[in-house]
Amino acid sequence: MMKKYKIILVIFTSILIPEINSQSNKPVIGIGEMTSSVGGDVKSFQSMLETAIASTNKFDLIERSRIGDIISEQALSSSGITSGNSNIGGISAVDYLIYGSITKLGIETSEFSLGDYESSSSDGVMSVDLRVVDVSSGSIRISETVEVEASVTSALNIDGRSIGGDEADPINTVQRLAANEIATKISLHIFPIKIINVKDNQAYLNYGSSTLSKCKWSSEKSCYLKIVELGEGFIDPDTGEVLGAEETYIGAVEVVDPKSKYSIANILEGDLNRGDVAYFMSKSEGNKLKKAIKKKKKKK
Repeated sequence: MMKKYKIILVIFTSILIPEINSQSNKPVIGIGEMTSSVGGDVKSFQSMLETAIASTNKFDLIERSRIGDIISEQALSSSGITSGNSNIGGISAVDYLIYGSITKLGIETSEFSLGDYESSSSDGVMSVDLRVVDVSSGSIRISETVEVEASVTSALNIDGRSIGGDEADPINTVQRLAANEIATKISLHIFPIKIINVKDNQAYLNYGSSTLSKCKWSSEKSCYLKIVELGEGFIDPDTGEVLGAEETYIGAVEVVDPKSKYSIANILEGDLNRGDVAYFMSKSEGNKLKKAIKKKKKKK
């Protein structure tokens, strides 16, 4: 009986090890100090941000309570980490900490009237000063302001009859939008969109629906990406910092089937290969590309 138990244990362990190893490749990220100069529920926004970060599938998220212990033990604040020690508070392999300050949060209402016709609309607005700190070096990887705006309510009044009304919680709506925007920005800054496979005129991408289904300008609820080949990097001669790299356009894709962890895209043009880097296209670029492809098809 004991021998059978040992055999089962070995098999069970062998099944677990690949999963553990695969998880260890993801950077560990946590949400540090979050503040607000305009009120609002900061803890609620932190929870939304944790959910958004987890949905990118690019990081292992450390629990907020453990981050609180780290900050307390090391007397850290939103000024960032300056010790340059990646083993902080007895917790090793913490790679990034997110700091944020909410500087705008509210509802902006606009009204219009003409005779018996009256209309009003409300937009939720939010602005967050974002900083992402690389724990190993103490350097700030991302430092910028994230601003979001969303139309959350609208109403019409025609000859005394009202149509439409208020949304239950417009502040909650714009907070969640901001959390998703921040999570996408962080993940794309550290891990760019890449092609992981090419098959039957389709490209498979390393991001899922949480990132690649958010092309707001596309009425077809699809997403257009340009594929580029990266060349030599541009280096600041004074600081030695890599400022960017040459980009050579090689093609474009349209995301048609975003899954939870990856997405499938139709190749619109170009000879694409695994490892090629993709970037979001602007509305004008997408429209111009579609017109060009239609012209090519007509000529054939």
